Amino acid sequence: MFAECGYAGTTVNAIAERAGVSLRTLYTAWGSKRRLLRAYVEHTMTGSSTAVTDGTWVSHLQDLLDEEARTDPHARMRQIARIFSDVAERMDLAWRLSRDGAAVDPGVRQDHAELEQLRRRSLAGLLEGMDDAALRPGLTGDGAVDTLLVIASPTSYDTLVHARGYSLEQFERWVGDTLVAAILVPGPPGA
Repeated sequence: MFAECGYAGTTVNAIAERAGVSLRTLYTAWGSKRRLLRAYVEHTMTGSSTAVTDGTWVSHLQDLLDEEARTDPHARMRQIARIFSDVAERMDLAWRLSRDGAAVDPGVRQDHAELEQLRRRSLAGLLEGMDDAALRPGLTGDGAVDTLLVIASPTSYDTLVHARGYSLEQFERWVGDTLVAAILVPGPPGA
């Protein structure tokens, strides 16, 4: 229903009817339309209904980094680009629903802000343990996370994939190239 009508255009009655449950059952299970959207966004992001609340999402992302990415900053940027592209493809609709819901519902706005904080912690976790000597001169670890947050963002995915027509492979390559150029010391890998 959210996909068809957007957050604002979807009623709790319509959700219950489509799900084939009573309105009371829907409220008992979810409490509100807002909580249902939040659960959808979190499940879409993590593939789990508990990874955000039980705190395992960031460590799961870190486990996706292979040994080369843990030791080679260039390989790490490329792997982060792949991880982000996978998440972005999965999260496309959820991000738009959360953003649009935030425009009309203060509770969703709060959830959206919390999910953005989680996105920052997630990206920071992917940079954790990387040698600061690999960073561009003058770039701090915190600045690297901010740079990653902007490049690997729902907005860049929407702009390049939807508006500009990039394939997922082209988008992943762009993210990787841009991360390397914006975050790492200039020069070829290993130089």
